[in-house]
Amino acid sequence: MAVGESAFLETLTESERAHFHHLTLVRPQLPTESQIHMLEGLARSMASPRLLTLMARTPHWLAHWPILLGLAENEATPEAIRRDLEMVVSLFDQMREMDQAPLPEKGERSQSVKTLYSQLNAGLKPVAKLLAKQLAKSVSATGNTQELPALPTDHPDWEALTALPAAPPPQPEVQALDRASRLARAQQTAQPEELLTLLMDPDAELRQAALQNPMVSEDLICRALAQSEVPAFFEEVYGEARWYFRETVRECLHGAPGCPADLSRRVALSRLLVTTLDAGSTERPDLCRCVSLFTQLDESEYQYVTFWAKRQYPQLLRVVKYFYDRLVRQRSGMATNLQGRSAEGRWATMEERVFLATQATQDEQLSQILKDPDNQVFLLALENPALTSRLLATTLPSFDKERAELLGAHPAWTRDPLVAEALVHHPQLSEGLALRLLELLQGMKPTIEILRDPRILHLEVKRRALEHLRRLYLDMDIPDRITALRTSGGELLRHLPQEILQDEETLQRMVADRQLDPGILLRLARNKLTPRSVLEQIAGHPVLMAHAAIMSELLLNPKTPREASARIWGLLSEAEQGQLLRSPHLPTALRALG
Repeated sequence: MAVGESAFLETLTESERAHFHHLTLVRPQLPTESQIHMLEGLARSMASPRLLTLMARTPHWLAHWPILLGLAENEATPEAIRRDLEMVVSLFDQMREMDQAPLPEKGERSQSVKTLYSQLNAGLKPVAKLLAKQLAKSVSATGNTQELPALPTDHPDWEALTALPAAPPPQPEVQALDRASRLARAQQTAQPEELLTLLMDPDAELRQAALQNPMVSEDLICRALAQSEVPAFFEEVYGEARWYFRETVRECLHGAPGCPADLSRRVALSRLLVTTLDAGSTERPDLCRCVSLFTQLDESEYQYVTFWAKRQYPQLLRVVKYFYDRLVRQRSGMATNLQGRSAEGRWATMEERVFLATQATQDEQLSQILKDPDNQVFLLALENPALTSRLLATTLPSFDKERAELLGAHPAWTRDPLVAEALVHHPQLSEGLALRLLELLQGMKPTIEILRDPRILHLEVKRRALEHLRRLYLDMDIPDRITALRTSGGELLRHLPQEILQDEETLQRMVADRQLDPGILLRLARNKLTPRSVLEQIAGHPVLMAHAAIMSELLLNPKTPREASARIWGLLSEAEQGQLLRSPHLPTALRALG
């Protein structure tokens, strides 16, 4: 290994090195059919901009349509490179529409194709020509052609090949408002995006003012919880009665990445408790689990449990009151003895550890037992009725490969959705076990999380997850597809672009909603595969006037109808028009207007 290559490898993360090793092995020669499938999977799923840049700068890989399309659809691909690749995708999309267009329109469509080809990056024009020739005529029996791009040299400059494109010069920022003006805006603004930003502001007074804004909705609170990194904000939302009892908000509190661990644990325990009570099982293990959860329940959560019991099972109110009256209690005698031994610096015996593994009810005790070096103690702890799936999933990332495999062989815990999902994301899990667990996961959200996680290095797992996600989407009816697209926040569009963008009826019905998330409109306006009718519908959407980014993406998309582009162009200020005129991707017709 050369000294320069060794120094370059030091700048990569562990997962990037594994992918880089595969790329360097395949890069010097023409890829086989199986290698093309492997490269397509990397182009779609990798989250490393540097390695995606390397793939985009390998012309003989771009000569294969699946690889080029995967790079164009991956949001981790640098913006400048992705836009150039999207122009190639749009070129072929317009060529297909030109072939299917009526005879009177073919001349205009042909001129649009020529204009778009002239705007392509110089390095991508040979690739576009080769792809067009492959579609126009069959390849010879030998499979060889003299028009393939040249293969790379033996000692490439990896630093230059993976260097990210230069960022565009920063635009001058609008002068920030003073604090008094921001407080007034927080109380009065009717713009959802501005209100969302104020809800996540580090200033506590600004957040309180934004929470009192009459435009604050449950959906906006959930979006703020999912994006906020301010721990105090979660406690403020939790402390308000109008949000405290709402199931959707509590679900977001539990699953938000920035939520404090203690608050997430409190909400998770009460959720697991009401779920267990709702099952109505009279089996001894289930009753023991209910007792264990009641003993661990935080005082602040008794209001929610009482509210739930009053609506669902009034006969359980006496049980809730009984445990609330006994909220302050001493730990079990065994735990007290172990604490005394720990304070004296003495190790617990094997008998004491086994007893604690089967009888412990406190999370701290169970968390320590799960980390016990003896696997037999670990297996006994898995049978403890007080062990919750939330605690097990939280402790799971610290397990080594052997312990993760032991948990994967457990017949009961692998059927628990939370544990199965956390186990699939374990970086050392074998591919066979990960594939078996993948079949147990239900719904779209766990599948999307698998495709998003860079720690999962098994390409077969991600390929099957993508196939499962595609089947789920295609089996839905139109209302369910619209719901899935809205709840995924655009992630579904990222992983299934062809299936979604070819479903014109679903897109039209979704865009017809006046309360649609602007982020989805932005993704549709940016994508070069979005149908013309949908782009024209977005151009008339009421959200458009409040989001200059959507207008810019519509103008930069060569498929946007001319009438709609001209109308949007007139809505922009001179500064915004000047900024777009500096973009090489602006269509020629709009450049003439400028």
